[in-house]
Amino acid sequence: MQRTETQQPSRLYALLKLMHLFNGITSGIGAMIGYAITVWNHGLTFDYGVMLAAGLVTLFVSNGGFIVNDILDIEIDRINRPDRPLAAGLVSLRVAWIVCIGFTLVGIILGFMLGLWPGIVALLIAAALFLYSFGLKHRFLIGHLTIATMGSALLPFGALAAGELAPVIYSVAFVFPAFVAREVLKTVPDYEGDRAAGVENIATRYGPQAALRVAQVALALVALILPLVMLVWPLNALYLIVVLAIIWPLTFYTLARATVENVKQVAFLAKMLFLLTTLALLVGSIPGI
Repeated sequence: MQRTETQQPSRLYALLKLMHLFNGITSGIGAMIGYAITVWNHGLTFDYGVMLAAGLVTLFVSNGGFIVNDILDIEIDRINRPDRPLAAGLVSLRVAWIVCIGFTLVGIILGFMLGLWPGIVALLIAAALFLYSFGLKHRFLIGHLTIATMGSALLPFGALAAGELAPVIYSVAFVFPAFVAREVLKTVPDYEGDRAAGVENIATRYGPQAALRVAQVALALVALILPLVMLVWPLNALYLIVVLAIIWPLTFYTLARATVENVKQVAFLAKMLFLLTTLALLVGSIPGI
């Protein structure tokens, strides 16, 4: 009896870890910020229920995609990440499939509750995430570009929930290369397992060091684009202050720290940069400043 009690929390933790809640919440926040920015820019009525629903759609659909990727990558993870819940045997494949399908269906249904187009977009993104895991990720560059495309749709999805796409659609210009950088960075620590499984990416074709350099270039491109956004987006001065005083120094620090040995830390910093950028857009869109 005592052993069961000590094992139960670890399995609960493993299930929570399988759900990728941090990544899902981050994605959901991006969609919610996209909604808020759009409402402020167009002088629309702020509906907190719609904003929350946009965030939940994004969370559930993206988490469903994360889980199916873990399911299909179980053999690779046994080499690259043996501590992952499925690779370690802490969660069964049956439970993983149930959670995956449940998350995805809830996300799609919520999407259609928001409207026809949000529902269609949620359905298309869910399908793309499944196709990515089932085969696209094994094709050179196509997998990276697929994830980057869906990542760049986070803020516009929130805008779509508000009924407009401008000016949030301009975020694609810098969110797309940001996600390219993140995806390429993830291939560096996964090099051995990906190569053994025949996955085609920059790291397996040209080596981890080359992948790291591509990610650095993409992050540098994002930093250069951010101030230029003000040319087409009516953002207040606070946006530029946050970009120059916080995001640029952190980006340069991330670029300077980028080595194959500490690539996981660099990948985490890249995630933080995405959050900071969305917050900068939010602050820069506050009306009356």
